[in-house]
Amino acid sequence: MQVIFAIFLAMVLGYLAQRTGLCLVRAVHELIARRPAFLLAILCCGFWYWLIVPFTGKEWIPFLANRFDGTIHFLVGGILFGLGAALNKGCSISTISKLASGHYYMLATVVGWIIGWLLLPVLTPAVSYRPIEPIYSPILPVLIPLLLVLFFSIIKTTPERRKLLFGVMFFGITASILTLIEPRWSPSQLLKDISYSVYHQDTDNWPALERYAVIAGLVTGMAIGARSRLSLRDFEFRLKQLLSHFFAGTVMGVGASLALGGNDSQLLITLPTFSPAGGVAVLFMIIGITTGLAMRKAYHRMLNKDKV
Repeated sequence: MQVIFAIFLAMVLGYLAQRTGLCLVRAVHELIARRPAFLLAILCCGFWYWLIVPFTGKEWIPFLANRFDGTIHFLVGGILFGLGAALNKGCSISTISKLASGHYYMLATVVGWIIGWLLLPVLTPAVSYRPIEPIYSPILPVLIPLLLVLFFSIIKTTPERRKLLFGVMFFGITASILTLIEPRWSPSQLLKDISYSVYHQDTDNWPALERYAVIAGLVTGMAIGARSRLSLRDFEFRLKQLLSHFFAGTVMGVGASLALGGNDSQLLITLPTFSPAGGVAVLFMIIGITTGLAMRKAYHRMLNKDKV
């Protein structure tokens, strides 16, 4: 019964992600345009966990013990992931959303992502991380002001955007409930575990079937929520486009491997633990995306100048 409920929640998440256009790259775009509310709503998504736990009778969940110091690995990993996401024109969740909408070239991103996860241990020596003590209750002096800022930001927006931001908030609440049921539900966590099993040839620790079912529910919800969907018949094979997304996915994979997760894991699982590593990773993902967008803009400006 719990698995069925988890799949249902994943479908709701997929629908909301598609309808709200949930994407860290888009959020950074809006931040650059001086509309920070969308990014703030995304950053707060995982913190709803702390408001839900008291109603469950549970004091804490084991995954909250995975806290690390904010070392250089998370900084570099965040920047690489952000640069890759900017080139890909989509983060972890929006990559799957676009794939569910018929943008089949995003499969190249997913393949590149897995290869990126595998490349890091092959090309570099073993990376060590500094774990820190877990927390068993929310840090209220941080949590309350954060949610208050979000609340007042929403009040000041237009009614149309307010509806969008409430959708993102509902996504965060639903994701927090799903995290209580299946802490490793996120797409990047699944790809990470698949890559780990492939690299170590460890078939005993292959991700459980239920986790694939949850991701299938997520994709189904995204497909239902898509306003328009490109049919396979209308899909045009473009080698340059596929190579671009493959490269972007590989960079994202290397970055996620260094940072111990993509932006979905960082925002929904790591950041709510008040982990310094999560804060560093997310901050430098945003910096990486901003840098990547600036590079894309400069590149297109240069191309247009050459045409003139």
